[in-house]
Amino acid sequence: MSVPQLIVVSPRGSGTPLLARITSALGYTPYGTMSGTRPDDGERPGPGEVSRLLRAAYGQDEAGRLLSRQRDHLEELEAAFQQAVTALWRVWWTRLGQPVTAASAVDPVLEDRLSRVPDTDLPRLLPGRGCWYVTGLDPERADAGFLHAWHATARPPIVYHHRDVRDRIVEQIHLLSRPTGQVGTLPEHLVYRDIVDALPTMDARITLALTDPGFPGMREARRCQWLLRHPAVCVLTHEELVGPAHGGSTEARNRALHRLLAATGHPDPPAALTSLPEPASDEVPVGTWRTHFSPAHERLLLQHHSGLLPLPLDDAAHPVGLPSPSPPPPHPATR
Repeated sequence: MSVPQLIVVSPRGSGTPLLARITSALGYTPYGTMSGTRPDDGERPGPGEVSRLLRAAYGQDEAGRLLSRQRDHLEELEAAFQQAVTALWRVWWTRLGQPVTAASAVDPVLEDRLSRVPDTDLPRLLPGRGCWYVTGLDPERADAGFLHAWHATARPPIVYHHRDVRDRIVEQIHLLSRPTGQVGTLPEHLVYRDIVDALPTMDARITLALTDPGFPGMREARRCQWLLRHPAVCVLTHEELVGPAHGGSTEARNRALHRLLAATGHPDPPAALTSLPEPASDEVPVGTWRTHFSPAHERLLLQHHSGLLPLPLDDAAHPVGLPSPSPPPPHPATR
């Protein structure tokens, strides 16, 4: 049986929507950064899921009262359940080390009660099958209890989905170059949207991304490098998932999908492969950085971010398949 919950770490600009369509096809509702990408299919939580969460959120007596009156007071039950789900999502988000807004509609009493649920029991409270999408998982920011529980059980499975850092930079610049109101609400995006907009050329914007340590996505990418090396993490690349239509290969895509299906514990991988969506015609292709990066940019990349370049890891578990930048030309004095 497939695992009920999954965590995907996908740095910004990694082509996350493609993977989100795949996990949605596997029956996982996307939460976190990809919440809202799957339309409401009308699926209702099971009775056991409702009662389990209500007991944890409201206590045995109040949960019993809500459930006993559901026939005549269904709206009250649904409102209480939704409040509990919202509080539970925030607890999860906090334990994953993600930023939260102090002022929110979450009931602080419910949040406090659910935050005390043991880490080993917390995944069972989430209704349905969910896939948490986050842009980073920093061991120094994530909840220590959550990491201890994951270390002991490898549950929920963690998938690290990433992309050539040069393509990620180009994608981030395109995002930050959008008109005001289309760059999202993250404070760093709002700030850097103004900075990027003030630069006259793509050359200058890439130089900024390579030299400014606060440029969106660069710090969190460095803090995610442990995921590439951990044996319990399933590593996927955008370059694999795009397939042959966008510069990849069918063989690499199938290998990556098999790793994902193994991580989720899918009972019938061959059947699942035939039902997974192919990349859409407008999916971002690989290697777009080649039309934007100059030799000077490649030198800056090696100087400031050499640790983010593809590593020659074991292809059986962590794919290679990504080109390294061309070596910088010799200095004129050495020619």
